[in-house]
Amino acid sequence: MTASIARKLATFVPAALWLLFASAAMGQAPPEADHGAVKPEGEPAKLPAYHHSIFSWEHSVTTQTLGVGDAPQSSNPTYTMGFVARTRYYLVDDTPRGEHFSLRLDGGLYREFTNSDVTTRRGEWDFSDTDLAGVYARRFQGPADTDGTIFELRPLTLTLPTSKLSYDSGRYFAPGALVGVTNVTPWLRGHGDPEIASMVRLAVGYKRWFSRATVPTNPSLERVRLTPDERSLPSDELSGSSLIRDQLDFSATLVMLFGEDVFWTTSAALAPAWKYSLQDPPPCVETYTGCAAVATSSDDSRYVVRTQFLTEVSVRVAKGVSLELGYGNIANQLGLDGRRRSFFYSPAATFFASVSVFPHELVTGSKQLARNGAASPNL
Repeated sequence: MTASIARKLATFVPAALWLLFASAAMGQAPPEADHGAVKPEGEPAKLPAYHHSIFSWEHSVTTQTLGVGDAPQSSNPTYTMGFVARTRYYLVDDTPRGEHFSLRLDGGLYREFTNSDVTTRRGEWDFSDTDLAGVYARRFQGPADTDGTIFELRPLTLTLPTSKLSYDSGRYFAPGALVGVTNVTPWLRGHGDPEIASMVRLAVGYKRWFSRATVPTNPSLERVRLTPDERSLPSDELSGSSLIRDQLDFSATLVMLFGEDVFWTTSAALAPAWKYSLQDPPPCVETYTGCAAVATSSDDSRYVVRTQFLTEVSVRVAKGVSLELGYGNIANQLGLDGRRRSFFYSPAATFFASVSVFPHELVTGSKQLARNGAASPNL
């Protein structure tokens, strides 16, 4: 019995081993042909730390100067030319991870060629207010900065009163902060030419102005005025209207990208603000018949609102150079005449044109690299 089992095992084991090796061989894929060593893909060239800094030569003219819109309330033609710098320097620029941190400086120098009410003399040069900011951005959704959602944080912004209007009014500076969300979506990527993409940005910001007085003042203008107690004294007060102290800014921006060379931008903003409060209770005015109380109303408010609307088309005309044409309206929601202004038009509405230079494109020589960043210019 034992010898019979041994003979059967001697016959079965080799057959089982042969079937096992045969089935393993059938399950293996056939060897691939040798095509040589696979070359690793090269990493994209690195953009300089100042990439997407913009230098522009701008021209703007009010619509009423060109005879467009309602009849003007007064003759105030305005044509302005300016040189504007919107610079940035990246300390952290990790595009694969979608993490960026940059320092920003925006400012401009303008000349007004007409005899408008804004400047004292025809052809006067004036700086704009200068904005400084540290910007941190992080992609939290999507595979790339050109196809994802990005969180933006500006923990500290600073506005300096470098314009004549702000400086002469006694403003010192305005610190603030901003948070925003940007979504970049490719619509027709890989489905023909041109490729179409969109960028939507929503942001809210806050700033607090500090000044030497609650109303505009200028120590170089000592005007003799009659005080409430009937004494004549020199005063540096320019206006009885108080300055803005606290300001919010709600903004929305839509950018449509048609290929690599055409951008259409439309933005709108609402900026509610609160002025400095006056003395409470208000002082009385001394007269020959006694002290007259200053009349107040329950409807008196320190609250003002400014609106902004802008639309422009930007076309890249050469490497590192673009041309912009647009229309914009920035005005107080309530005009000086007491009428409510339209969001899209006011006597201060302007047409503008500019030529912009992007130095990083001139250095890298690649529009593709520029486009990867330009799809999300708020980074």
